[in-house]
Amino acid sequence: MADERFSLNSGLCPFTGNELILKGGLEGEMALLTGYPGSPVSDVFDSVAANRDLLAKHGVLGQMANNEALAAARLNGARLGNLRAVAVMKSVGMHVAADGLAIGNLTEPRRPKGGALVVVGDDPWNDTTQINSDSRFLAQHLHLPILEPATFQEIKDWMAHGLELSGHSDLYVAYVITTNQADGGGGVEVRPNRYPAVNLAAKAELLSRDIPVSDFVMIPPHTSQKEATLAGRFARFLGKARELGLNRTLYAGSGRHPLGFVVSGMSYCYLEHALFEMGVPGTVPILKFGVTHPLDKELLKDFFRRVERVVVVEEKRPFLESQVRCALQEAAQSGPSGSPLPAAVHGKDFPAGLPGIPEVRGLNPSILIERLGPLLLELGHPAAVRMKDRILRELELIRRTAEARVQIPQRTPTFCPGCPHRDSAAVSLKLKKNFSEAGWMKAQGRGQPTDVIFHGESGCHSMLQFAPNEGLMQDYSGMGLGGGTGAGIDPFVKNKQVVFLGDSTFFHSGMIAVSDSLKNGQDITYVVLDNKTTAMTGHQPTPGNDFDVMGRKTLSQDIEKIIRAMAGGGSIPVVRADPSDRAAYTRLLEDLVARRGVKVVIADKECAITSQRRLKRARKSKLRDKGFLAGEEHINITPEVCEYCLECANSTGCPGLSVEETDFGPKIVTDLSSCVADGACAKGQVCPSFESVKITRKRPPKRSDVPADPGGIPLPAPRGFDGTYCVSTFAVGGMGAGVVSAALVRAGINEGYRVQFLDKKGLAIRNGGVYGHILFSRLEGQVFSPVVPYGRADLLLGIDLLEAARGVDPKMNLRVASPSRTAAVVNTHKTETVLSLMGRDRWDPADLEKIIRSRVREDGYFGTDFSAISQSIFHSKLYANMMMVGAAFQRGLVPVSFGNLAAAVRDSVPAQDLEENLRALDLGRRIAHEPERFGPGLSRDLSAQEILDRKSRQLSSLLFGGKGAAKRYRAMVQEAMRWMHLDERANRQLALRAYELIRYEGAGLAGKYLTAVWDVYRKDRADYDFAATRAVIENLFKVMAIKDEVYVSHLLTAPEKLARDRARYRVDPANGDRISYVHLNRPRFDLWGWEFEFELRSRNWMLHVMKRMKFLRKVLPGWHAAEKSFRDWYRGLAAEFNYYEDPEDYRAAVEILKIPEMVRGYREIRYPLMDLARARVRVLREGLRGKAGPDAGPARPGGAKDAPSGRKGEGS
Repeated sequence: MADERFSLNSGLCPFTGNELILKGGLEGEMALLTGYPGSPVSDVFDSVAANRDLLAKHGVLGQMANNEALAAARLNGARLGNLRAVAVMKSVGMHVAADGLAIGNLTEPRRPKGGALVVVGDDPWNDTTQINSDSRFLAQHLHLPILEPATFQEIKDWMAHGLELSGHSDLYVAYVITTNQADGGGGVEVRPNRYPAVNLAAKAELLSRDIPVSDFVMIPPHTSQKEATLAGRFARFLGKARELGLNRTLYAGSGRHPLGFVVSGMSYCYLEHALFEMGVPGTVPILKFGVTHPLDKELLKDFFRRVERVVVVEEKRPFLESQVRCALQEAAQSGPSGSPLPAAVHGKDFPAGLPGIPEVRGLNPSILIERLGPLLLELGHPAAVRMKDRILRELELIRRTAEARVQIPQRTPTFCPGCPHRDSAAVSLKLKKNFSEAGWMKAQGRGQPTDVIFHGESGCHSMLQFAPNEGLMQDYSGMGLGGGTGAGIDPFVKNKQVVFLGDSTFFHSGMIAVSDSLKNGQDITYVVLDNKTTAMTGHQPTPGNDFDVMGRKTLSQDIEKIIRAMAGGGSIPVVRADPSDRAAYTRLLEDLVARRGVKVVIADKECAITSQRRLKRARKSKLRDKGFLAGEEHINITPEVCEYCLECANSTGCPGLSVEETDFGPKIVTDLSSCVADGACAKGQVCPSFESVKITRKRPPKRSDVPADPGGIPLPAPRGFDGTYCVSTFAVGGMGAGVVSAALVRAGINEGYRVQFLDKKGLAIRNGGVYGHILFSRLEGQVFSPVVPYGRADLLLGIDLLEAARGVDPKMNLRVASPSRTAAVVNTHKTETVLSLMGRDRWDPADLEKIIRSRVREDGYFGTDFSAISQSIFHSKLYANMMMVGAAFQRGLVPVSFGNLAAAVRDSVPAQDLEENLRALDLGRRIAHEPERFGPGLSRDLSAQEILDRKSRQLSSLLFGGKGAAKRYRAMVQEAMRWMHLDERANRQLALRAYELIRYEGAGLAGKYLTAVWDVYRKDRADYDFAATRAVIENLFKVMAIKDEVYVSHLLTAPEKLARDRARYRVDPANGDRISYVHLNRPRFDLWGWEFEFELRSRNWMLHVMKRMKFLRKVLPGWHAAEKSFRDWYRGLAAEFNYYEDPEDYRAAVEILKIPEMVRGYREIRYPLMDLARARVRVLREGLRGKAGPDAGPARPGGAKDAPSGRKGEGS
């Protein structure tokens, strides 16, 4: 297993920054790559796994350590053998490694062919990092020299330089990169790999006599002796750095300049990019430091002599600036009198009251334009004076991107569909609630109620702070320290305490916390979430796996046995359990948390992503072998049965659920593109709408007949541009934004452009936003950052509508669009957030479309529901991304040839998915060329007449009394529509609901319904658009069609429902397909004063029997008595309605008629809401007493007060 890019000897290839760490190490004779995964550098280990065959072939070892400190110690070990080693860690991981780094760095092995490089990933914008760290300060404290590569070419090339510098100076070297470098990338010139002579296949033998204790054992007196050598070692380091040209003065020319910049790392790219956009590139001297500790003061003094002022540009705190100030002071004190020196050093503070370089969060080109543009003009820099108009235009553009006042819904991260942590969270929320209730605690014999405190930990479960799991993370101290946090408060409180601990965190440092708890008799429950992977950082292996990052067989360590061994044979409970067995898991946690002392539960269930990857591979294999899947299983939710109580969404927050608008209001459904059918949504057992669906096939399902072939569609005119062309993509994790970026980057390189890109993934795999930047350039030699400046996107590709709107939100650091430049291709599909899924946040896609339209060119917006089209044609939403690329290309917005684009797609998409992606690309072109053929969504609502015709035919097909029922249905609905002058939507609602009531109980009940609607209508007001009538049409039906076991059985087996399922799952009986159901029911019957409730896995034949037992409604008078009482109460409210003159009184009356809308769910969920509804109506009626006007008669001119003939008096 290997990626050919990593073995190439020459040429230009696209790489991410993380990939360049590995490629650069291979070019630098690296023997060992170790470390611990953490954002933003986790993907380095994915690159190791992807290239394990290449590494193994040449004896290079990729090995994850249990934690960063052990990785640091490995560096020390590698130096014994004169080997070159690299340790990779995130910024806070360096804190963990600090002791090992300090001691190892102090040793002096005198082995110049070796080297120790510490790659540290900093996160200036704090996208995924706990603290506002700046690793340069820690590296300096540990006496580590610091390398800060800037460009992607440098990230690769300087890996070899760093290793050489380390060996030459006998020092560890800190190699600091930031998130935008690690997640970004571009085209890079590669060189041949150099493999180590001593390697896994050609081992050496150490000799003790060649390992001097005084050089390798940093214990006094050796410590002071080695401290004395640091100055000499740093001097050697600096000398070699000068030889390698890692620090450079640019654009200085001759003479003295009014201003000069000092910069390092990624800030250099931002600076060059900003100066280019302002029209002044190459006009201001720049001292670019590649080594920021130790600082080359001689080079700096020379720079001082060339400039009158120094401006230091860097992210975070003034690390470089402080050193520059000190150097200037030294130069002033030691230099000859009168020698030219800068008058001032600026950085975090600017002259004339101008705001300086920010000290908090990060930088980007636009922030630097905002800060440096006014400074250059204030100081009267000649180039700035010449380009004043352009600078002012750039500042105005940035200002305009901040003008919009918009409220963009928040998208909080959540657990993936099928995540095992969701089970633990649901049980823990219930446990926390139960333990706080005195009645429950007394009934269980567990003593006084208590507030269970949950101490936070690192890992996926840190998302317990977000909805719907608020209350399961009260604090956070750091990785592996949750138990320690509890130890600090445990002796002083009565509360029960729980810590969720990931399996990778357990091996990292968590086991020490368990040991500490055991030693000190802490009252705490550890829930070890053993999902068999390091999931939060990209699914690297853990010590619990029987393989390592290179796929080699290793020892699998058992967490349960380790904890039992630590307990020394003590009696502490250590229980391994399957969290998906919800009932047993609940009993277990309740029992253990209630006990005193240390208790450990090991929640043993594989990560959903790794299990789904394995299942997907198996499905793909079957598809290759057989051409189709003989069997599939899904969880289905029947919208007609769903009450939109949101209990399933509130208890899971699962992105596998979605909201579907229906004629009966919003309903929860499963999203076939993301649901993994784990059944978590159904485990609350609060609703009978859930069912397990099994599909069996004998041959491949038929493809959609919508052609994707772009034959006959003309190719767009070639897209030209000057300078740069910028593309910004916005999506949610799992939508394929990375594939889009990869294809566009490869296409751009094939086209001959210089390309840079950035995929800001953040918490992408946790339903988070993904933001991509791609810059195409024709300019040789000009340095850019991979970040699209504010207002500079030429193409906004909104794969997700909400995240695309976020891309123009002034409160974000994106703000990519401007009406003067940007075109947009937007997927208008609504992808729910956790909060909107739970009903806490409501937003309209149309509002977001308006926001995006207002920020792009008037002629540059193209939006349609690509997800719906993809679902219709490919039976998955996952091809919307490639359809959008095709649409953007056809609209002339992708500056590459179609040949290069198609070739790039072939190189970017796995072979098993290639055919469908190429079809999607072609289909996207057709959508752009013939949009009227595809939008909106490929479907439309039936008219009222069409519904009436269809439902009449369905009634006619009934075996007994069907034709008569159909005749009565058609007559009563037609007459109602003729007498009541309502619009099309109201008539549709009326026709649908009358039909359903006939199916519920008969035409008599439908007659009562229509009569009651008429009674309200004739007293309603046309000037208020008959709002009261509309309310009664929907809500009277809602209370009359009580969803008892009989009616639910009908809804679950209705012909319309079964036909929809066949279409949804592509079931064609003529093709040999079959669909079968297991309904997840919990029926309840009231017999002789007793309630009988039981779980039932029912089949369709059982429901066909049950739906014919309408007589139960009469023989069981107590059955659903609460619902019947509420129905009768509401019918009385409707009958009370009268004509109201005052608008406020009318609105109150309409609110009363809408009151059933707040009553949702079944039984225990529904009954408290009925009480709240009645209470609300009491308040509203108090305000209306005595205010009703006279009976106004019919609302239509010349009408009679009586109901339409054929309806008055009908009933059952």
